[in-house]
Amino acid sequence: MMVLSRYYRLLAGALTGCAILVAPLAAQNPAMTPPPLAQWPGAQIARGVAFQGDGSLTIREAETGLPILAFWRPVLFREETDEPIAGRMDCKVAAVEGPYDAERFDPDALHEAARELRERQGYIDEDVLRDIGEHVRRLDVVGRRNRPHQHYVLSYILVRDGTRLIDIRRNCTFIHGKGVTAIDPLPYVHRYTRLTYAFRPNGGEG
Repeated sequence: MMVLSRYYRLLAGALTGCAILVAPLAAQNPAMTPPPLAQWPGAQIARGVAFQGDGSLTIREAETGLPILAFWRPVLFREETDEPIAGRMDCKVAAVEGPYDAERFDPDALHEAARELRERQGYIDEDVLRDIGEHVRRLDVVGRRNRPHQHYVLSYILVRDGTRLIDIRRNCTFIHGKGVTAIDPLPYVHRYTRLTYAFRPNGGEG
């Protein structure tokens, strides 16, 4: 059984650098409204787990051997104004699975294990949102990086499927031009990406 630090390094090295509800943005520009979910491209990232995104999706293999999904699409910031700012979001998604272990079923511990390295790399965490359930646990870390200037949402999503534990990482960064000093990036992640399961967490059918 992999210890916590090795388990983290597999995913952290791959990404380098629970079904999710789609949350609409205020004053959403009609041109940026996603099509029906069935039309989104997608791919399996673990047995019974698929990622879908309304944009461009490619698959590659990381040095760790894990398949990495790379997703990107254009976005509009300041949508509620008469002068929206164009930008883009880039996401990398990967997953590992192994036997269930209570120590690894803790997204806060996984993020803490990476905290010092991320600080040295210039990541500044500004907000943390948690959705902690009995069988699905998600931690969304929202922040920014100054060099290069970008915003990010790093998500740790842990799913228990009976005796199996699936550890999913979704790392999205947001790039924009001048005129934007701060954004709320998490609603864009919810609007344009989705994780779905071919089972009910903790071994049920669905």
